[in-house]
Amino acid sequence: MRPSVSIWFAAIFLMIFSLSLIPSSVQAHTDNSEGKSKITAEAGVLHYDLLVDIFELGRVVDLGNLPQMREDDLSDALRKNKMLIDEYMSTKLEIFSDGVKTHGKISDIGIEQEGELKYARIRIDFPIQDLSKKAVEIRYSIFFDDNDRLHRNIAHYEIENKSGEFILTAEKRTFQLGKGTLLEQVKSFVQLGFHHILVGLDHILFVIALLLCSKTLKDVMKVVTVFTLSHSVSLGLSALHLVSVSPDIVEPLIALSIVFVALEYIFFPSGRYRLWTVFGFGLIHGLGFSGGLEITGDFSFRTLLSILSFNLGVEGGQAMILLLMFPIILLVRRNRWGNMIQGTASAAISVLGFVWYVQRFLG
Repeated sequence: MRPSVSIWFAAIFLMIFSLSLIPSSVQAHTDNSEGKSKITAEAGVLHYDLLVDIFELGRVVDLGNLPQMREDDLSDALRKNKMLIDEYMSTKLEIFSDGVKTHGKISDIGIEQEGELKYARIRIDFPIQDLSKKAVEIRYSIFFDDNDRLHRNIAHYEIENKSGEFILTAEKRTFQLGKGTLLEQVKSFVQLGFHHILVGLDHILFVIALLLCSKTLKDVMKVVTVFTLSHSVSLGLSALHLVSVSPDIVEPLIALSIVFVALEYIFFPSGRYRLWTVFGFGLIHGLGFSGGLEITGDFSFRTLLSILSFNLGVEGGQAMILLLMFPIILLVRRNRWGNMIQGTASAAISVLGFVWYVQRFLG
């Protein structure tokens, strides 16, 4: 290969890592806001339990200077502004029974924290008689037209003898309870998993660090297979609530896994114990993946289908990273400066991983 071509690919490679350093002062997941819903019913009342990012809510409803508030103050801000929140929700979260809008009221409101995220917990009660005989439709437009077009909400419903999961997005804002097909469910959760891996810069850099340590395509297949198996196990167990580990523990460990694998290329190039290392770190990353998948109902076939579909989307995202990056790495290695370029890239990844570790540990 001519030197000019090699230098060109090396420049592209280094540019990717330079760009990856830009968000080092913020979180590794540069993602849109997420919401969660659980829909149940009893005695002629449909309960809609909603979780939304409280700071995102504060951008559409004036709740005061939220970033300066303690948790107790945040709860007070929600309660004091309950009427404003109720007014906003009345036009953004609508329930129709046989085509007729049903007017709900907030019956409970507070704060719920999951890892680094603080959610506004809102229960809205909608009076609907004879639910089993009614066609109930959800129309969800929270944040979409106000400040976050990429917001999404993962919902689970248990109504009479019907249950299932669905994902509400700006493109799919309506859902009729009990009418979703399995194909629609699979498609939406595959897209969610694919999205989750692509917005998780820490997961992406971990995969790239593994590629830097892999000398042949056979090595790549080995580490990817082991990583897939291990994170699939922990993702499934966590999503089903059979294993529960706080994000305050998982997220710093994910950052440390990036540091370790990146430095392995520099200090332990033989990779004697690499597969065991990948398996262990894969379990940790699986717990991290599960943060993007909240299964709130009991275990069922549809629940299992959601987990498998989400995991398939994650694998698709990883496969895309492999297809893009491994050929570039091979080309860089053919340059006489290849070892130096890869060493520099590994060092940059390890530094970024350590920065994230400090942020998450102290945060």
